[in-house]
Amino acid sequence: MDSATKRAQSFLAGEALSFAEADALWRSLRDSNEPSLARSVLSRLRENDYDATILLDSLPSARAKRRELCQQDAMLTSKDEELSAAIRHARAIELLVKEFGDLDDPDLQDAETLGIAAGIFKRKWFDLGQLSDLRASAALYERGAQGPLGDDAYPHINAAFLEDVLASLGNEPVVRRARATAIRERIVADLPQSNSWWNRASRAEAYFGLRRYADATAAIRDVARPAPWQLETSAKQLATLAHLQEGRPLEVPAVREFFETLLPGASAAVQSAFIGKVGLALSGGGFRASFYHLGVLARLAELDVLRHVEVLSCVSGGSIVGACYWLALRRRLLDKTPLQRDSYIEIVGDLIARFQAAVALDVRRGVQPSKAAVALRFIVSGEKGALDPEQVAEVLERDFYRPLVPGAGPLYMDDLPFTPADHDPAATNSATFNPTRHNWLRAHKVPALVINATTVNTGHGWQFTPTWMGESPWTVHEDADVVPRLQWAGYNGGSWRIRVGRAVAASACVPGVFAPLKLTAPYPPPIDVRLVDGGVYDNQGTVALLAANCNVLIVSDAAGQLLLEPQPTPGIRGLLSYAGRAMDTLMERIRQANFGDLSARRMSGLVRGLMFLHMKAGLDADPIRLDFADEAYTLRRSTLSASGVRKDLQQALAELRTDLNAFTADESLALMACGYQMASKAFQRDLSHLHELFDDTVAGQWPFADMLHDITATSKRDALLAALKAGHAVEI
Repeated sequence: MDSATKRAQSFLAGEALSFAEADALWRSLRDSNEPSLARSVLSRLRENDYDATILLDSLPSARAKRRELCQQDAMLTSKDEELSAAIRHARAIELLVKEFGDLDDPDLQDAETLGIAAGIFKRKWFDLGQLSDLRASAALYERGAQGPLGDDAYPHINAAFLEDVLASLGNEPVVRRARATAIRERIVADLPQSNSWWNRASRAEAYFGLRRYADATAAIRDVARPAPWQLETSAKQLATLAHLQEGRPLEVPAVREFFETLLPGASAAVQSAFIGKVGLALSGGGFRASFYHLGVLARLAELDVLRHVEVLSCVSGGSIVGACYWLALRRRLLDKTPLQRDSYIEIVGDLIARFQAAVALDVRRGVQPSKAAVALRFIVSGEKGALDPEQVAEVLERDFYRPLVPGAGPLYMDDLPFTPADHDPAATNSATFNPTRHNWLRAHKVPALVINATTVNTGHGWQFTPTWMGESPWTVHEDADVVPRLQWAGYNGGSWRIRVGRAVAASACVPGVFAPLKLTAPYPPPIDVRLVDGGVYDNQGTVALLAANCNVLIVSDAAGQLLLEPQPTPGIRGLLSYAGRAMDTLMERIRQANFGDLSARRMSGLVRGLMFLHMKAGLDADPIRLDFADEAYTLRRSTLSASGVRKDLQQALAELRTDLNAFTADESLALMACGYQMASKAFQRDLSHLHELFDDTVAGQWPFADMLHDITATSKRDALLAALKAGHAVEI
């Protein structure tokens, strides 16, 4: 913790600072890319009754100071990720309206206020996907662009950019492109030249938007660069603009030269700017999901996609295997030997062997009590599950995680943060590595690991990461949810920390099968935190990807899906299955709504790419006909699904048990082969347009190679089908 952070925490805890000291403190935090802490300090500064505050209401210069503080408070509020996206932008706009009045008032011509308000609406559009916010942002930038250019033409260059974005969405494309061209030509002709970064950056973007790439390159050559996080903002906007103008931007020599000049010696950063932020979500579904995900990881390793993944969000069975992959990657990134593209194939190959060996030990058998003991747990102890999650946590840590990290003894989540061996302090201006801030400069990203659980107390999502745990603001939509959120916080090495095995066990704590995991947490009484399976809240793990602003989403969904029930169980015996059926129906509806939301984001352009795998993709769902219906037709069905997998085998795999017991060789190999095959086809269909993301020239040697042939063959595999169908039931 640096001195500014310590001083800020003391100030927020009540320590007195002069107005000048507090004013300098929040600015220092802002410039260090600490928007949340800077906002907190600035908000307290504006609320406190300083002597200077009296002056702010009298002298003209003081009133200007007050307005500047309001503008900055609004901007930092909009960027504060500790506030829910559903409210932070709205609060930011409220701050501006309270100080400056109606933002739609044409008499409001202050370019700084209009630019800040426009930036807030732009971030709101990116987070929530409402076209009205994009239009509001464009309108505010356009009003700001009617004024003087100033030193950096900030509203003008952004107005031109958003005109192009709206044109690409089919919104008055001819008119909007003409406006964008006119604005850029004005900047080129009239913006006074200076050696400030933002002056040069605006001029370069204007040239770039006019496709005068050589002039754009000349504009940024030999100018001092800002802090990396500020440079990232410019690079990403320019990369988006390049995609709007060119089909394959980096294959245009002049475009490539521009970006190599913008980010000299940082080819990885150039590639990051074009690809976007890649997130990978691994769903729940017990070891069935784990093995399926391993097949998906194998194909992504071959395609050289894994090195681009910046967020890894895991749920239940996905958490079990996802944490293994993350730890295996961590071990390799700590090795001084440079990573190659084959390194990821080696990592996944080793992980498959380790995972198969660990699963063969049969986690559930190791913790399964007798039926009499289960009855005692329910009746005498009042437990709400047959199995003890603490025992599962011990087994997971011992057999799955501890072997991947040197040392002995308990393994805690806060033991996991690390600095890769190839971290470059000179490029990042930081001796220590922060994945959120530094990944865009790396060729081999360090994924931010998110393990998802659900809080029984609140019904919100609970997340574990290597640096913090708690209920993320993204789990709460305050307009519709009035249940208080359990605050998240960084680990403190004392009462606020958790072992890796316990975090994963909480994520996989299926209600009824496992008792809720009890978390000792220093919330005020009577809060007594209980956690269950992350799939109860978000079984695909996509909330964390959207919260991290990922715009290339890869979702591997091997969760259990609703099956046809021809004859519901009657009488009293059917009460339990009836309740379970109602819950399964609700979860299926949530799964479909989640997919619908992601699809809408893809169609609106909010996400650059979406690959959503699920185990029943391409299977037949024929209508069940009425015996008196007039239609007389025959449906001709193919043997293979669109993924190239035999439909009968794919159906059997999709109906395998979602358990934590041992899986047979046929089951594990077939699941991996299915995940691999479906990922191959889906990637080609959904993400092949992202040319910078992948390279399909290398193939791995996988233990499921023979099984891959079996599940894609057109001839029947009756023995294999029978073996897979036998694995549907869960043994008690």
